[in-house]
Amino acid sequence: KYDGENGIGYGLMVIIAILAAVVSSFVTYKATSTHAGKVAIVDVDQIAVSVKSATALKNARDGQLERLRIMREDADKQINAETDEENKQKLADMYAIESNAKKDQYDQQYAAALKALKQTIQLAINEVAKKKGLKVIFSPESVIQGGEDITDEVIRSMQ
Repeated sequence: KYDGENGIGYGLMVIIAILAAVVSSFVTYKATSTHAGKVAIVDVDQIAVSVKSATALKNARDGQLERLRIMREDADKQINAETDEENKQKLADMYAIESNAKKDQYDQQYAAALKALKQTIQLAINEVAKKKGLKVIFSPESVIQGGEDITDEVIRSMQ
C-alpha cells in the first residue's frame, strides 16, 4: 500500500524493518560465535556501588551538598535579621553570588572526581578483559543469555 503523504509504501517499510532485524541478528550471531568464549558482561552500576572510591565520592558529594544547605540557611537568617530593605536586598544578592560560586566549585570538583572514577573503572574492566582474553564486553541489559560475567573480578581488582 502506498502512503501518498509520506511517499513511502508500507510494504517497503516492512521489508526494511525485517532486513534490519535480520542484519542485527546476524551481527550479534557473528560477534558471539566468532569469539566463542570471548564474550563477557560487566555491570558497571554494581561496580560503582561496590568499590570504596565510589562510596567515598558519594560521601564527599553529600558533604558538599550539606555545607551548601547550611550556608544557605545561615544566609537566610542574616537576610531575615536585616531590617533595612535595601541592605536586605544587597545581602541576598551577595549570598546568592557566594552560594552559586560555591555550588559551581563543588560541581566542578564532583565532575572531575566522577570522571576519574569512570576512567578507573574502565581501566579495571580493560585489565580483566585482557587477562581473560575477552574480545567483546556487553552490559547485562543488552544480553539476554550468555556471556561470562566479570563484574566480581573487576570489583576485586579495584579493592
